[in-house]
Amino acid sequence: MNLSSFITTLVRDGQVTVDTAVHAFSPDDLAATRSILLNYYQHDLIDMPGEAPAFDNDTALWAAGFIYRAAQLIRSRPSGNNGIEQWLPKHAGATGPEAIYSADLCLRYLPDLLSIAKKLAPADPLVQRLTETAAQWPFSSTGMNIYPAAPVTAITEHPSLLQAYTDRIIASKDTGRCNDPVVMTAVKASLGSYADLLWPGFHDSFRD
Repeated sequence: MNLSSFITTLVRDGQVTVDTAVHAFSPDDLAATRSILLNYYQHDLIDMPGEAPAFDNDTALWAAGFIYRAAQLIRSRPSGNNGIEQWLPKHAGATGPEAIYSADLCLRYLPDLLSIAKKLAPADPLVQRLTETAAQWPFSSTGMNIYPAAPVTAITEHPSLLQAYTDRIIASKDTGRCNDPVVMTAVKASLGSYADLLWPGFHDSFRD
C-alpha cells in the first residue's frame, strides 16, 4: 500500500495496511498524498473551535510519512534499529500553530501506534523514538502521560489550538498538562461549574 492509500484508509476506516518493504515514496504518490491531506484538513476544520491555523503542506506530509514508517517499523525491521533514524527523521521545519495543527492530522494516531509498539517490545528503540516524538508534539499526545519537551506557547497563544488542546486534556483527564498556568486557567474556564461531571476528582487532584 502506498502512502496516499494508507492515509485515505487511516482516516476513513481507522485501520491500515503497510508494505513490508521499506522504499522511498514516488513523486506521484507524494503529490496525491498532499492533495488528500489538504482535503482532510478542510473537512477537519469543521470540528475546530474558532479560526484554526492555516494548512502547512510540508509538515502535514512529513507527519503522514512518519506515521506510515512507524507502522512499517512496528511490523518489520529489515534494516534493524539503524532504520529508525533513517526512516523516522525529526521534523526540521517550523513549529508554529500551522505546523502543529497540520502535523496533528496524522500525529493524532501516534498514541495508538506507541501503545502497539510498547505491547510488542517495551524496550525497543522504536518505542523511545515514538515517545520522543510525542513529547515534541504535545498537541497530538494528550493522555499519554508524556510531558511536552518544550513550552507549549505556540499552542496557548493561538485561541483555536488552546481551546482544542484544553478539550483534549479534559477528555483524557491529563493532569500533567495542567502544570502550565495558562493551560490550567483554560481548563478551569472550560469546566466551569461542571467539573464534577466532566472531570470527577479534578479539584481534589489540584488541591493545595
